[in-house]
Amino acid sequence: MTRRILAAGVALILAGGPALAGNLLYQPVNPAFGGSPLNGGWLQSEAAAQNIPQAAQQRRQQLLNAETNRSTNLTPGQVFAQQLQSQLYSSLANQITRAIFGENARESGQFSFEGTTINFNRVGTNVRISIFDGQTTTNVVVPATP
Repeated sequence: MTRRILAAGVALILAGGPALAGNLLYQPVNPAFGGSPLNGGWLQSEAAAQNIPQAAQQRRQQLLNAETNRSTNLTPGQVFAQQLQSQLYSSLANQITRAIFGENARESGQFSFEGTTINFNRVGTNVRISIFDGQTTTNVVVPATP
């Protein structure tokens, strides 16, 4: 019993010691409200990162609206022809990509279809690609290993 009283007394003495605390200071993060000017770039990049999904959704909606407007003026045969052409171009793009970057990639080469010519050649650790559409030339340099 005396041990319990003694333990309770020691606990009260230790619990009744002075409380240590500091002042709470609010420091704003945003430089517009008094925060560090060095936080501006970080805040801007965070805001931009959060706006990407919304911008992407708006762009998807614009493309959908444009496609709907085009489709309403086309016959079913014309819509099918467009979809078939899109699939053929996609397949051709995959074949060209495999020839440039695939397992048995070539050092250089040329592809031509419907007035468009694509030339490529390896230069060091890069691949230089030139696309001529009959009027303009687009040059692209990409790393040889994607």
